Amino acid sequence: QIRQNGSSDNKPLNLAIATGINFHLHYLESFHRYLKLITLAACLIAILATWLAVYQGHAPLRRISREIRRIKSDRLHIRLETRSVPVELTELAVSFNDMLDRIEDVFRRLSNFSADIAHELRTPITNLKTQTEVVLSQSRNLEQYREILYSNLEEYERMAKMVGDMLFLAQADNNQLKPELVIVDLAAEVRTLFDYFEAWAEERSVSLISKGPAVCVQGDRLMIRRALSNLLSNAIRYTPSGQAITIALEASAHDRVIVRVENPGLAVNPDHLPRLFDRFYRADPSRQRKGEGAGLGLAIVKSIIDAHGGTITAKSDGANMLFEIVLPKVTR
Repeated sequence: QIRQNGSSDNKPLNLAIATGINFHLHYLESFHRYLKLITLAACLIAILATWLAVYQGHAPLRRISREIRRIKSDRLHIRLETRSVPVELTELAVSFNDMLDRIEDVFRRLSNFSADIAHELRTPITNLKTQTEVVLSQSRNLEQYREILYSNLEEYERMAKMVGDMLFLAQADNNQLKPELVIVDLAAEVRTLFDYFEAWAEERSVSLISKGPAVCVQGDRLMIRRALSNLLSNAIRYTPSGQAITIALEASAHDRVIVRVENPGLAVNPDHLPRLFDRFYRADPSRQRKGEGAGLGLAIVKSIIDAHGGTITAKSDGANMLFEIVLPKVTR
């Protein structure tokens, strides 16, 4: 409001001033547009930064993945470098390496197993082939044919026994061994086996000694007898003439029964002891196979003991060989 100079009534006059706001509206519109662009750019930058961070964080995983892709059936020796992975992944790398160790061991055993099977079958098949060729080379009398057939029959029986043993071990591998549980008097079983092997032991001038009280376990009578028979026949085979084989029975604490089969014989290197129960394994590779089986006896013993929830260990002090079986009185 302003007043008029020189006016008698001195009334105020109102003066209105207006200006355009188009400039401000345009500025606000531009600001909103730039704000949207900046927000969008910030989001894109944040997404890119997040992706880069995640990508960089996953670099150890990609490195491990590349190493794993290098591992094949013929390159099982490759291991993950645990020192080059983050602390959070060290346990995973160690566990993976442990798994590779087990897989490599299985592959090695499988390869050796296949080679051993081929070796064990090649000898009797070659013998049969050779004998058949000799028979067919010229005419022979009936007695000669009979003698050759008996010789062939022995080879067939040995091959049949080896195949049967392999099927037994295959059942054990697939947890198909189901013991028929009964009360087994171990002392009575030992006496039965002594009677069975008495003639062979006398032929080799080997004494059989049983020690310990009468103890019983719950188990499969035929399986337990087979396990003890394999151990006893193995002991007779390698015990020097004039020496004695001892089977000792003992009832221990915690409802356990201990069976020890001990015999003097060749010293076994401690490094070989854990592998005595492997299939086709022989501590002395130079030993020829002359009526001593296919190397499956101790593997069958271990499978039987495992099926009964027990353990078996081999020990050697350089002069004596000891097999110790620990069985629960009640098989679960």
